[in-house]
Amino acid sequence: MNRSSTWVVSDSGRTPVVKVAARTLRKRLEAVWRELAAACRPRHDPERVHQLRVATRRTLAALTAFRGIVPAKQRVWFEKRLRRIRRAAGGTRDLDVLTGRLERESSRTAAGNPRGAKAAVVRERLVTMLAKRRDVSRQPIRAVRDELRTADWPARVERLIDAVMAAETGVRFADFGRRRFRQMFNRFFSRADRRLDEPSEIHRLRISGKKLRYALEIFAPVFPAAERTACYDALERLQETLGEFTDHASAADRFRRWAREKGVGPDRKALATLQRIEDDRAEEARRAFMKWWKPARRRELRRSFERTVRRKPA
Repeated sequence: MNRSSTWVVSDSGRTPVVKVAARTLRKRLEAVWRELAAACRPRHDPERVHQLRVATRRTLAALTAFRGIVPAKQRVWFEKRLRRIRRAAGGTRDLDVLTGRLERESSRTAAGNPRGAKAAVVRERLVTMLAKRRDVSRQPIRAVRDELRTADWPARVERLIDAVMAAETGVRFADFGRRRFRQMFNRFFSRADRRLDEPSEIHRLRISGKKLRYALEIFAPVFPAAERTACYDALERLQETLGEFTDHASAADRFRRWAREKGVGPDRKALATLQRIEDDRAEEARRAFMKWWKPARRRELRRSFERTVRRKPA
């Protein structure tokens, strides 16, 4: 869990949970504000948009993790705005990912493959089109930033932190974390054990896995290092395996919608071809995932989480 260690705000389970909650929320809410400003800079940087989405997901996970400590009215206000930021950044991020993949595939197809030259030309035209769409797609991000400036986001963060610190419960972080994390991973496995016949179900499983991984970052000091690392690695593997499916499914959906737009002209047939290619790749990735996500693997993963919750750090 070295890559996520920067998000850990306490190394002791004996710390009062309200202090850990306040530090965690401050760090993550400030990261959202910082990344939001960076994503609105004149020069487009795909990494900043990516980090903005990650920051919003981590902050939403923190609000969920400390539910019951954070005052409901303030929690709901921040959750609504964070989801709005995430949606605004989501369109740009999807276009960034697709553009990068088209650029790579275009160069590979054209290199030493005359039969693939036509497809490469189409992809190049799409990359040019996507560049324009990316510029337009950033407008909602700027609109959300302007709205939150007017609402005085930094001042609202301070009021939230003050309210959390005032909610003194006398509960230690370790006791709260062990109980809360059990609730969260039970919710994850209730989804993981469902049939995954529809792409939407697979997508929801991936999001649930992300939420649980971010919660594990928050509660890291509560659990033994070896056990929590094994659980974290398993969740990362789940994300990587599902990520290929969702990327291809998202690309296929975009090509399908673009092929139906007016003014597409001679590229309509090529877009339909690219859509079928992405659909085939998504199905291949789905089958690979289902072959990997066997009941035995799910049972072993659940046992790992059960062991993690039972054991205390040395």
